[in-house]
Amino acid sequence: MPKDEFDFEDPFELNGMAFLSHEDTTNEMAECFTEEFMRMGYNHKQVLALFRNPQYLGPHMAFEKRGEPFIRDLIADVFARWGKVVTWFDSTPNPLTPALSPSEGERENPTPSNREPVTADCTNGIEISKARSLLFPLPLGGGEGQGEGARGERPLTDPTGAPIPQFTV
Repeated sequence: MPKDEFDFEDPFELNGMAFLSHEDTTNEMAECFTEEFMRMGYNHKQVLALFRNPQYLGPHMAFEKRGEPFIRDLIADVFARWGKVVTWFDSTPNPLTPALSPSEGERENPTPSNREPVTADCTNGIEISKARSLLFPLPLGGGEGQGEGARGERPLTDPTGAPIPQFTV
């Protein structure tokens, strides 16, 4: 039911609270954001993307104050505490993809492909089928019947090793 006015007496009304402090709590706040999203199933790259995104005000504020190298180290530390390995493939942070980067244009020099191009003059249906399978490969397992079930993943545990219960809504 949509409401027109905020009801200060409603105990179930969502409220945001600000607490003034003389000490900087940015590191602890960033650690809480990291752990919260990790426990929701986000991987380290997705968590970093949240910190980079200005729509997520709290994480982005920590990102702006501390910088990407600090946030990457924090994410790696939190994930390691939970037994998850984090590997950053690129050593130089680049928040924009090449397609969005104003300095590099719209991917003027695409990376060469080792696949043969599919042309419209292919008259043999088998050739077209083979070429299409190269362009659009299925995921491991053929892509059929996998659904959303478990794929041999270990159950989640907290830092002490106790299992975390799974809830289905």
